[in-house]
Amino acid sequence: LYEEATYWSTQWAPPVGANQTTTIDDLSTTAVALGTGKLLSKRSYEAMTTQDLLGFGQAQPDCVPICFELSEYYNFGLGVVLVGDWILQDPLLSGLGVVEAYLPSEKIGIALATTLDPGAFSPEGAYKNAASALFKQIGAVMAPDDAPPEKPAP
Repeated sequence: LYEEATYWSTQWAPPVGANQTTTIDDLSTTAVALGTGKLLSKRSYEAMTTQDLLGFGQAQPDCVPICFELSEYYNFGLGVVLVGDWILQDPLLSGLGVVEAYLPSEKIGIALATTLDPGAFSPEGAYKNAASALFKQIGAVMAPDDAPPEKPAP
């Protein structure tokens, strides 16, 4: 499944005016600010990065792969995703994948964006966030002792 979307309006999903655009430099700056809690109080940062949801959720046959148990591999904080010790956001929309990530212990920020070509889509139209896979590879090189964890086998 592939649709030419060059002239589509990106305003179809968010409220008018809420669409965000950025540069890769700004995305990197945001990753560091988010990961360090620079713009938050200590209490808010702790609430954002809490590991309280580890073990929550379960796989359900009618919801695969979206429903799963939250683990060190992928856990929700407050407005962020926690992958091991990495704090990140990883949006995926209309074939555009992004990851902005920060590893507090090493003060490493990573920002990347990917777009997909027609071969990335299954016949049903499903696709994966290629930026997530690339982030894990980069994270493993940048922080070999604290690499993003791999997804456990089912």
